[in-house]
Amino acid sequence: AYEIKKAAVLGAGVMGATIAAHLTNAGIECVLLDIVPFELTDADKAQGLTEKSPAWRNRFATNGLAGVVKSKPAGFYTKKNASMIRVGNFEDHLGWLADVDWVIEVVIEDLKIKQELFAKVEKIVKHQCIVTTNTSGIPIKDITANFGAKLKEHFLGTHFFNPPRYMKLLEIIPGKETKP
Repeated sequence: AYEIKKAAVLGAGVMGATIAAHLTNAGIECVLLDIVPFELTDADKAQGLTEKSPAWRNRFATNGLAGVVKSKPAGFYTKKNASMIRVGNFEDHLGWLADVDWVIEVVIEDLKIKQELFAKVEKIVKHQCIVTTNTSGIPIKDITANFGAKLKEHFLGTHFFNPPRYMKLLEIIPGKETKP
């Protein structure tokens, strides 16, 4: 049996953050990553932040986690589960994926962006890692078009419904090459 002890959620918007929260409800430690902001604002500069500041570079993931901590209905069984989530960004922290058992992609519904992100993920994850997308509108065959055979065997769609803690639905969408 394959045991999932640690997961990574790629995309810290409402859906990604609430998926990460719900995974902690099941005792699964999570990494929550998102993009680096595009540019410093005047408010950032006034706070002394620079483009190298982790607080600025991890802002989207940090804000996603903060949002789910305050969300109503609550995404966490208990707010202390928030400590089981480590935030970061796609540029500095993709290496954290090397020791996860499951990667869930929850980025914008844009095929090119998803394919570019998965090309990076494929180089990092361990062979047996399950890699999934939360897409509901892009066919799995299109997302996996450029994947190597090994990743295709461990790739599928896992479409959570919002909010994950309360919508007891999880759509599983295997690809043609996905192992049972």
